[in-house]
Amino acid sequence: MHELAPLISDLTVMLGVAGIVTLLFQRIRQPVVLGYLVAGMIIGPYITPHGLVTDIANIKILSELGVIFLMFSLGLEFSFHKLTKVGFSALITGLFDVTMMILLGYGAGRLMGWDHNNCLFLGAMLAISSTTIIFKAVGELGLKTKRFAEVIFGVLIVEDLLAILLLVALSTVVVTKNVFSPEMLFATIKLILVVGAWFLAGYFLVPSLFRRLSSYISQETLTIVSVALCLFLVSIAAYFHYSTALGAFIMGSILAETVLVHRIETLITPIRDIFGAIFFISVGMLINPFMIAEQWKAVLLITLVLMAGKVTVISIGTFLTGQSIKSAVRSGFGMAQIGEFSFIIATLGTALNVIDEKLYPIIVAVSSITTFTTPYMIRLSGHIGLTLEKKLPERVKYFLDSYSAWVYRTQTRSSENSLLRSVTVRLILNGIIVAIVFTLINKFVYPEIFKVAIRKQNAKMLSELIAILLSSPFIWGMLFSYKRAVLPEYTKTTLNPVIFLVWLITLIEIVFLSVVFFHTWITTAAFITLVAVYFAVAYRHLEKSYQWFEGQLIGNIKKQPAKQSRYKELAPWDTHFVEMEVGDKSPFIGKMLGECLIRQRYGVNIVAIHRGHHTILAPRGEERILDNDKLIVLGNDEQIDLFKTQVTLSSSEHEQIDQLENFALKPLLLAKDHPLVGKSIRDSRIRENLKGLVVGIERGNNRILNPDPETVLAPDDLLLIVGEDESMRQFCLNTLS
Repeated sequence: MHELAPLISDLTVMLGVAGIVTLLFQRIRQPVVLGYLVAGMIIGPYITPHGLVTDIANIKILSELGVIFLMFSLGLEFSFHKLTKVGFSALITGLFDVTMMILLGYGAGRLMGWDHNNCLFLGAMLAISSTTIIFKAVGELGLKTKRFAEVIFGVLIVEDLLAILLLVALSTVVVTKNVFSPEMLFATIKLILVVGAWFLAGYFLVPSLFRRLSSYISQETLTIVSVALCLFLVSIAAYFHYSTALGAFIMGSILAETVLVHRIETLITPIRDIFGAIFFISVGMLINPFMIAEQWKAVLLITLVLMAGKVTVISIGTFLTGQSIKSAVRSGFGMAQIGEFSFIIATLGTALNVIDEKLYPIIVAVSSITTFTTPYMIRLSGHIGLTLEKKLPERVKYFLDSYSAWVYRTQTRSSENSLLRSVTVRLILNGIIVAIVFTLINKFVYPEIFKVAIRKQNAKMLSELIAILLSSPFIWGMLFSYKRAVLPEYTKTTLNPVIFLVWLITLIEIVFLSVVFFHTWITTAAFITLVAVYFAVAYRHLEKSYQWFEGQLIGNIKKQPAKQSRYKELAPWDTHFVEMEVGDKSPFIGKMLGECLIRQRYGVNIVAIHRGHHTILAPRGEERILDNDKLIVLGNDEQIDLFKTQVTLSSSEHEQIDQLENFALKPLLLAKDHPLVGKSIRDSRIRENLKGLVVGIERGNNRILNPDPETVLAPDDLLLIVGEDESMRQFCLNTLS
């Protein structure tokens, strides 16, 4: 009879103890993640005389899989659309948070008399919050659809990207004693190229593949394919010495753009739960209560600096990017902890032999304490946010509202600038693809050519020619990135400055890449001359090739519903879209919208009704609500929660709605000469032209939700319009022409 593997016995103990503890925690209405941590402490090496688990090496591997599947699941819910919606706020807040926390951590270390390296590594450990722990806590509390949660997830992804650069920076600073170095610059460029290549290749290939498979793929095969793709990108990330969690998240976000995303989510959930439980139990096994008692002063000080610093810095950062006070406070409280990445930084410091041995157990203790407090901090943040809004003096409220309105207007003006959006985005994306092509040719093709070439110079010339030919459609995309933009009047001169700048940037990039990878100026000049002739001859073919590629890429991103059933895009004024299914006990069944007084009682706005295969956009007051209708509702968190209690959601809340994939909310800023100025909302015919409606007007510092149809539009009004995306885009173009 063969002997049972130790890992199986260990899993029996881990999951058995965790099951008992989490049942108890559910009974007393505490977060399950805390139960996992307590279970880990019980079976760990510090509480019991002898550890109850023995196969530590394999448990670490399984816990790493837990992080991978947790991040993969997060990516499935946080698609490309969501990344673009919170991009500005997340980027600024993430940069501000990492910078300030490094400084605060360094200062705390100096206060305790530590040396330079220990202080530097302490600051880095306090800079990055744990995505997995926060994701788990927010999910358990049922807050994933809240506005602040979306902002938090965006900031966490930015932090994960910055964490990669942070590892490179720490290694470089310790060795060279220099913060600004060529190594940091190359690491940043490499990160942009590698992550950009993952996104572009994934969005180009994966959605098309899944569209072809959707009609016949079985659940079992879909599970295998999805997990394989996840682990494939995880392996690629590890090859480039990047975070495996980042690779898992990116693949999840790519799959979120496919038609099978909802099936994938359902299939991945049990896998995520099992391996996620093992991860959190393994974190609990690291908690040493005796070390906390021994180093209690350092642990207490660092914990207080971390929690107070994160709450303050994140709150300020999110507010400065235009979020409301309540969302900013909730974001700060939700990120007041650190996790697994701090252990990676501590391990790096130990490997470089630049930090004391005591720092690792101290940071584990701080992470353990803040992991325990995270669910309670998130719960507490809602009450604090509401209290703060009520207690603030009216003058301060007026100032804060004015600032938020100014930020939103500024972003709206930027988003309406077709020159900035079209030219810049196309120039950057095509520039990244060209750089990726040159990099791949240099790494894989040039060595093979060099083996058979008679002279090294010939190998360089042939490799450069291949690189330019393969990237030529994207070079064309850079050169003519301005073609679809509406250029301002001042550029319409004989020597167009916009076109000149675009062509100059393109030329500089090609010369730079050629010289860096193939080390020759002469061949580069000759090839650029040949390329000019080649472009003149093959202009039309290059244009068709590029347009086909761009069409495929944009089609894969835009054509898929990608979680549109929840309409989680961030709208202004702390509002967002939510889909609700009318239950059979709802008091609204059979009544007309006008009778229900939904706007007056709950403050929400029903912007669409989905009934079977029929969609009613901007329903009028005489429209009746029927059983199983799906209402698309716009409101803030409190209004939506109150309305939900009457609507009675069913289990089909997450069902996908293909018919409304282009449904969106758009801001429209009215200039003084805009054709709608001076007309009432009714006379503007926005409802008829867009099959949508104006749900809000921002006029100076006044915000009018659900404005009266007779409201006359004035210069500098900011209209918030709900309707079909394509119709609104065409409407805006027509009104501007």
